[in-house]
Parts: sequence; C-alpha cells; structure tokens
Amino acid sequence: MLIAGVDEAGRGPWAGPIVSAVCILPKKLNLIVKDSK
Repeated sequence: MLIAGVDEAGRGPWAGPIVSAVCILPKKLNLIVKDSK
C-alpha cells in the first residue's frame, strides 16, 4: 500500500495558477527535517 499526504492552502491563493505535487518516499529513508512552521 502507498500512502501520500497533502497540505492545502485554502481558496484564497486561487488568484493565479494552481500547482499540485506529491512525492512517495521509501519506508527506510531516514530524513532529518526541521519543522518549517
């Protein structure tokens, strides 16, 4: 089974082009990511 997560920005930014993307990474990939928020 493949699982992908998405994030939405609401309808406000729809004044211009809309771009959507998704990336599925291997389970054993060890990423060191700091929270961007």
